Amino acid sequence: MKYGIAITPVVPMRAAADERSEMTSQLLWGETFCVEEQSGCWLRVCAAADSYVGWVNPLMVRLPDEEAWGQYAAQPSQICTSSLCFAVDERAEQRVCLPQGSLLYGYSEATRTFMLAGRAYRLERSLRKLPRGRREASVAAALQLLNAPYLWGGRTLLGIDCSGLTQLAYRVAGVSIPRDAAQQAGVGSTVAAVERAQPADLAFFCGENERITHVGMLLGEGRIVHASGSVRIDKVDSRGIFNSDLNRYTHRLKVVKNLQPEVKVTPPDAVS
Repeated sequence: MKYGIAITPVVPMRAAADERSEMTSQLLWGETFCVEEQSGCWLRVCAAADSYVGWVNPLMVRLPDEEAWGQYAAQPSQICTSSLCFAVDERAEQRVCLPQGSLLYGYSEATRTFMLAGRAYRLERSLRKLPRGRREASVAAALQLLNAPYLWGGRTLLGIDCSGLTQLAYRVAGVSIPRDAAQQAGVGSTVAAVERAQPADLAFFCGENERITHVGMLLGEGRIVHASGSVRIDKVDSRGIFNSDLNRYTHRLKVVKNLQPEVKVTPPDAVS
């Protein structure tokens, strides 16, 4: 089995081995994966963080040898908690922009330095401090992404989809949940009513066929943060999401889930 690591800030994962194919998700800087198949110059990979599968361009990743991979596996990593941050390649003196959720290997808070693929980097600023509680940290991480444009398959401030938002917010708080909304709805415990939900609980929404198509994070006091056109805060009740700009309900509530008791906190870069 071959393993790899993302060496560019964002690596598109595509439905097929073609740059024109639909982007279904993204690997972020430092995220790891295993290689399941190769077709021409394309790699079909399974992301370590959430087992999501897609095709990536090998020019955007690195496949280290066994010795180098062992060093990655043994080295602790820090998750980037800032919505976007800049780092400097200390050898080439070039800047790189890292999205929230990136993995910084061997990160030192004192020097703001870390390593990737044999290169040393230094953050220009310290990482943002998040609240200690998981719920509070998840909410704070989600709110950092306000006004990010909606992008199918996206996972960053520069473009994100609804389940990418909830997954990333939980991830930055040290919590691993699945990638897609329907997958996320399949874990955790059901909350009897949206009025009984706590901040950071997830609300799921459906269409006429009852299939879950949307997810958002509840903030309390009848509010929800979600990605719809952009990451925004709207009102929510037992019917669904009410968009005050459009003056109508845009999403019909299906179920509310508390994922906190059942999530597993694991190193997001570990490959099973």
